[in-house]
Amino acid sequence: MKKSRLFSYLIATLFTVSSCSEASKTKQSDNNDLVNNPQEFQDAISNAKPGDEIILGNGIWQDAQLVIDAIGTEEKPITIKAEEKGKVIFSGNTSLKIGGQHLIIKGFVFTNGFTEENALIIFKTDDGKLAKNCRLTEIAIDHFNPSNRFDKSEWIHLHGKNNRVDHNYFGGKLNAGVTLVVRLNNKNSLENHHRIDHNHFGYRPNLGSNGGETLRVGVSTYSLSPSRTLIENNYFEQCDGEVEIVSLKSSDNIVRNNIFYESAGVLALRHGNRNLIENNFFIGNNKPGTGGVRVINEGHTIKNNHFQELKGKRFFGALPVMNGVPNSLINRYHRAENTDITGNMFLKCDHIQFGVGADNERTDPPQNIRFTKNLFYHPKRAQVFEAISDYSTFSFSENQVVSADSKFNHNGFETTNISFIKDPKDGLLKNENYQPKLPFIKSDVGPNWYTPQQKYFEITNKNSNATQVSGNENDALFNTIKSAVSGDTILLKPGTYTFTKPLIINKTLTLTTSKNDKPIIFKYDQNESQKPLVVIENGGSLSIQGVQFDGASENGIAQSAIATSSKPMIAHYKLKVMSCEFKNFDASRKTAFRAYKNTYADTIVFKNSTFHNISGNAISLDGENENRGRYNAEYIKIDNCHFSKVMGNAIALLRMGNDESTTGPYLELKNSTFIDVNNKDLGSVVLLWGVQKLNVDNLLFINSGKGGRALKYEDPGWAISTIDDISLINSGRIETFGERTGKNIQIINTQNPTKYPAQYSGYKPVK
Repeated sequence: MKKSRLFSYLIATLFTVSSCSEASKTKQSDNNDLVNNPQEFQDAISNAKPGDEIILGNGIWQDAQLVIDAIGTEEKPITIKAEEKGKVIFSGNTSLKIGGQHLIIKGFVFTNGFTEENALIIFKTDDGKLAKNCRLTEIAIDHFNPSNRFDKSEWIHLHGKNNRVDHNYFGGKLNAGVTLVVRLNNKNSLENHHRIDHNHFGYRPNLGSNGGETLRVGVSTYSLSPSRTLIENNYFEQCDGEVEIVSLKSSDNIVRNNIFYESAGVLALRHGNRNLIENNFFIGNNKPGTGGVRVINEGHTIKNNHFQELKGKRFFGALPVMNGVPNSLINRYHRAENTDITGNMFLKCDHIQFGVGADNERTDPPQNIRFTKNLFYHPKRAQVFEAISDYSTFSFSENQVVSADSKFNHNGFETTNISFIKDPKDGLLKNENYQPKLPFIKSDVGPNWYTPQQKYFEITNKNSNATQVSGNENDALFNTIKSAVSGDTILLKPGTYTFTKPLIINKTLTLTTSKNDKPIIFKYDQNESQKPLVVIENGGSLSIQGVQFDGASENGIAQSAIATSSKPMIAHYKLKVMSCEFKNFDASRKTAFRAYKNTYADTIVFKNSTFHNISGNAISLDGENENRGRYNAEYIKIDNCHFSKVMGNAIALLRMGNDESTTGPYLELKNSTFIDVNNKDLGSVVLLWGVQKLNVDNLLFINSGKGGRALKYEDPGWAISTIDDISLINSGRIETFGERTGKNIQIINTQNPTKYPAQYSGYKPVK
């Protein structure tokens, strides 16, 4: 991007990303300490004295690396602030290092940039000076990411002692790395007494890998030492980066009066002892993967918390009490023990589990866990808790239960008839005797002058307002897409759309068709470079219906019908393909759809579509092929699709390694047919590796996988899977890691396979 375009874009951002209160619009007037560039700032900070204010002038501070090394006092701190709150914007290659005492930094926005340091804001200078008694307040860091989501960087590193981070907004972190880390990597930062309060931790989507925590305190090496960090009155909203939203890896911390709202993950007592978790609200609203507190190590107190409508299981559960590793190394798993769980409300939470993580390594069950005066309310669910391991050392007293199991009888539990209704004002479940009150309202947290960016659009279908294009006008489709905005629908008229270059999708669009028997064909005239027909680039999502993708051209075969960018994509995308045909991708490694490494889809759907004459894989979701627990898509649905004459895999979906910090991928594969697919030696028609949730139902294989497998599924032991209602006619076997198949698997060998009346018909013909 040229500098002039970048400057114009950032100037527009200046007026759109923030909304200022009247107070914040009051401009600083005629102040001698107004600075307008990094050099002026460094000159001012080097001469700063207790009580001074250094004011950064409004505008874009591009590629600024600032070091704040100064000494204030408790009575006269040194303040570094914006001329107008929200109108000093740091972008590009940026860093801020703080070393000194009694400093206040406030009023800045960080957006549309990246850092080459380990973190954007570090409470330590390069020469080792630690920040003490410093405050970071009313800061907004919003969509500050590198171009590659696996280029690891963090936003804040807290070093030193007695520092405060409050009333900030942190949202839109898309790359690997924790949002905020309390660093305990040396003894000078132990017993730090940091305070993290009244912050709004906003949208953080699933990273699809380990390394997506929102807040971490400590490190395993020093985890048995005290940190004494206070985390209170923070709002965690849709923090879905990975299983550990908050990860405590230190001892003697307090986490209280926080709200975890629709966040997929848990507060994990990962390492360390004697942490206090009290008066927090975990509100899932039945969102998948939402959880509560995961218990590991010893001496914790978990009391007076409100857990509501949490759907997560295992590591993501409402209350997973962990098994440990005998004689564990400090960075593995100590068993949960000697912990008090008192006065908590578990309201319509699906999974309370004891002994979570039990396997061949984690064989040491939790011990001496004391449950007192808790309420377990789930009137439509029979199971109150699940004991995966021995829990004979647990004690229970004065707990109440409402469940669907009228015969539930357990020492320390009393069955009761109370009920709850949801209060429409705050969404909390209440009754006459239990009237909880949230510790704060949303407007109390974060900078009150800032409005978070909204960069994500759902795929919609606005046919009534659709822009119509015709295949007879070669450039019409490209020009229409170039001028479209996210959310638009384009109506394709029948005809052949002859491409000279890939159709680039870098916004959220719907391409659809009217009811017409005439075909709509996407193909190349000349394709010497063998490029894809459609490429989803950063910021793009696509819904497409009724298109015939023809890979053949007069000179070369298209690499793919649809592909992601071959370059890393920081933003997630969605793809929905309905009633499409993919044919004639019949040269080496050519595919119907390919997801490249370092790209990630929230949702991919193929429905009522056909795939034939393809030399590579038909649907290729195997770009992440290293043993690091990464994968290309979270949720994949393939329904009523027909695959024929495919030399590679019809479907390849990989998640290599055994990382436990993610929920996906999920695959739903049903009502589909495979004929003459991948008959190579040791081949697989459907290749699935590491899929954590799987539903395979009503499939028909004919003359497919004869050199190996119709379906190969290598799964982690904890996966939830259903594989049933499958007809294998002259086809390979189903191979799984354990017993995963149902009872309805039909295996037939016949001389007339296409005429055999299969029990499971799979595919339903579509136009």
